[in-house]
Amino acid sequence: MKNSVLFLFFMFSVCAIWAQDKVIADDSLQLVYRNIGRFEPIQKEPYFDANSFRRYRPLPNQLSAFARSGNNGLPSHSYRFSMQDWNSNSVLGGFQPLLFTKDSLRFYATSRPFTQLSFVSGSKKEQQFSIFHTQNLGEGMNLAFNYRRINTAGFYIRQLATHTQFNATVSLKSRDQRFTSDLYYLINDLENQENGGVVLSNQESETDNTILLNINLRNAQNQSKTQNWGAKSAFDLFYIDTTKNSLFSVSHEFNWLKVYRKYSDNLSDSPDFYETSIFDELNSNDSSFTQTISNEVYGNILGNKIQVGFKNEQLQWFQNYLIDEQASSNFLLANANLIALGIDFSTSFEKGISGFHENELDWKLSASVREIKSFQLKLYTRASKKQPDYLIANQRANHNYYNTNFNTSNQLQIGGTIRQEEYQFSIDLNYRLLNDVVYLDSNQIAQQEGDEISVLQVNIRKNFRFLKHFKLNNHLQIQAISNTSIVPLPALTSFHSLYYENDFFKNSLNVQLGSDVAYIGEYNGYGYSPSLAQFHLRNENAGMLGDIIQLDVFVSLRILKSARIFAKLENITGKPFSEDSYRIENYPVPGQVLKMGLSWRMLN
Repeated sequence: MKNSVLFLFFMFSVCAIWAQDKVIADDSLQLVYRNIGRFEPIQKEPYFDANSFRRYRPLPNQLSAFARSGNNGLPSHSYRFSMQDWNSNSVLGGFQPLLFTKDSLRFYATSRPFTQLSFVSGSKKEQQFSIFHTQNLGEGMNLAFNYRRINTAGFYIRQLATHTQFNATVSLKSRDQRFTSDLYYLINDLENQENGGVVLSNQESETDNTILLNINLRNAQNQSKTQNWGAKSAFDLFYIDTTKNSLFSVSHEFNWLKVYRKYSDNLSDSPDFYETSIFDELNSNDSSFTQTISNEVYGNILGNKIQVGFKNEQLQWFQNYLIDEQASSNFLLANANLIALGIDFSTSFEKGISGFHENELDWKLSASVREIKSFQLKLYTRASKKQPDYLIANQRANHNYYNTNFNTSNQLQIGGTIRQEEYQFSIDLNYRLLNDVVYLDSNQIAQQEGDEISVLQVNIRKNFRFLKHFKLNNHLQIQAISNTSIVPLPALTSFHSLYYENDFFKNSLNVQLGSDVAYIGEYNGYGYSPSLAQFHLRNENAGMLGDIIQLDVFVSLRILKSARIFAKLENITGKPFSEDSYRIENYPVPGQVLKMGLSWRMLN
């Protein structure tokens, strides 16, 4: 297998260099995207960026360290605290960072049809393959789709992960531009074996085979599937003929999200892992299903500068034929985006007025100054009250059986961001006050903390360039949490990338050679529950996690704008298995791993 991958890597490099010419180097491709419901391009797609490709893991923030339980495709969580915004996906717990979601969808506009193929390979049959394609279908219409396949056997026994994911988006705009619509469909099909963690003893040595290590679970697995489809459309009822600027329009969004998870296990091979078996002492076959159907209607004034609307949600939760609940919720909605005295003001308001989410509130306000002596400044605040998801608060499963009645979890947040793009510098400072935080205790039972918790976060980004061809990129995250027994996250994490970069062969070949270093400070950390797929607090006598430095070395090549190649040796100082590598209790992170990636861009 390794020889085949090396041969493929060599042949791809030769073919990529041979296939290039000046036409591709100077091609006229323009590729921009936006998020749902925003009918103007807002971002350029970095389709040939070498840095983004070598950070291949499908995580929300590639510059922040993530607590992971092993190879790509296994459960993980962020070290950066954020309040849980519960929805139907919440039942998937630690798999949420891997998902295609509605908020992650991109709606494109391109000057030419564009296709990109990417492949990443690593040890233990770890593979990630993706296809992205977008093209305009006549004037005012664009189609895009994304396919991703993740497969890995894992470094430790029973960590096989097989994920198949797909999303498709269509954006429409009428010839007179009075009607616009975004349509989308996505699916996530995840299959994971669950070993319940590795059991290490003092007799293990660095030469031992990881497949021979003891594990807590021998037959457990999670099977999860999400489907999400919908459309958001707007129609201008009145506009100024000379400029075609909208005076008043109406918009509607329909969204249907279904999530299913099944956990199964043969308990005869793991009698000591679970404290309780409610229904069956020999087998677990727990199934959970959630569904949300929502409709939003807005009236929009002055080109969406002011919006007032209403939302209805139909909710359903099902578990093991013992929970079969249905509910509905209604919300009042309002948004405003205005400019006054050279300052951009933006606010959004969502208030539950009846049903399951009646007590919810989410109000955001921000003020941005585009430039003060080349600096960009943004101040923001948020007040929210969120009702915990029904299946977080209630369980009717073989190992988790409880009923709770929770208040809303409340958050008050204030903060600000300063950016200076020329010097590649930014700093974000925010402070949060939290009340009635919901968490899973060490017995994997949902609880609500009565005392107030405060969180102060500072995020600093600064990139340097020196000696003409050397770059040093830095991302520092600091957070002070008043109660780390309930929110057990590190006070300090950082990511640094030092590399040499230069262009060769008349700028046809871009080369990066260097290293990435991630530091994770000491913290209490979480355990992981396979039966819930959720992270929970650890026992009080458990030792601290973290104080970890991970060092990767890499070489990245970009052949004009068509091909990207990288080879990276991850965690070069790490041992094959060690308690010191735990980011999550009992889940060691692999030691030295060679990763290689190939990416090819095609224009039609």
